[in-house]
Amino acid sequence: MRNTILLCLLLQCTLVLAGGRGLAADFRFVTLEFPPLEYENDRQEAEGGVVEIVRTVMAQLGHNVDIRVLPWTRAMQMVAGGKADAIFTAYRNSEREKFLEYSEEILFDQEIYFYKKKGSPVDFDGYIASIRDARIGIVSTISYGQEFDRYRQFIRLDKANQLAHNFGKLVKGRIDLLPSSYYVAESTIQQMGVAAQVERLPQMIESLPSFIAFSRKRDLHGVRLAFDDQLKTLKSTGEYEQILRKHGLILPFGDPSAESGKEKGQQPGP
Repeated sequence: MRNTILLCLLLQCTLVLAGGRGLAADFRFVTLEFPPLEYENDRQEAEGGVVEIVRTVMAQLGHNVDIRVLPWTRAMQMVAGGKADAIFTAYRNSEREKFLEYSEEILFDQEIYFYKKKGSPVDFDGYIASIRDARIGIVSTISYGQEFDRYRQFIRLDKANQLAHNFGKLVKGRIDLLPSSYYVAESTIQQMGVAAQVERLPQMIESLPSFIAFSRKRDLHGVRLAFDDQLKTLKSTGEYEQILRKHGLILPFGDPSAESGKEKGQQPGP
């Protein structure tokens, strides 16, 4: 009996060490097709600036990680059901926190802007009321932050499954605006070859912190704590910024902390 208890205690200690800093463990993380942050390359491997950051942190903790690029809805279902250990890059909200334990350290800040067809008179001045009559193309599974989501019921939305589809609609004049994370939008524009036909509006909608989040069903609190600590170290040594610059993920314009679009005291329209 005593030997059995000691064996159980030893196994518990082993699991704790494997989960944080200590014995190597194998993990499965999921993400979405969101270039240049994260995407699947020609060899069907996960690649991108944020993917490299996640891999670097896990390697420095002594762990192996298999990262799979999946449709966002499926990725969320897997981590909610405990079939994947973690998901990134995820915005924090109360509904997701029921099944996800978010990192405290921000994995990547995403700046959200509107894009329009070049020459279009449509403009966004920081007030949601200024675009209430515009046709706005969104990706159905993507959140664009509290500022935008708060007014969804008061604006004209046109849904698509992919950002590229919305840029196609924008070029053809079927929508007036589309919101997107800056780096993802610029990557999509270059891939589609439509840089001469669209333009970014200068007023930021919102700067959104995105995180890695761990499945509560997998009981990985120790891993989350260790990941946070190592990510802080990566930032403090400058390695985090080096990885971002390597992948072109440093804003080339203005100040990324500039004031985002707000309602500034105005109430939403009817």
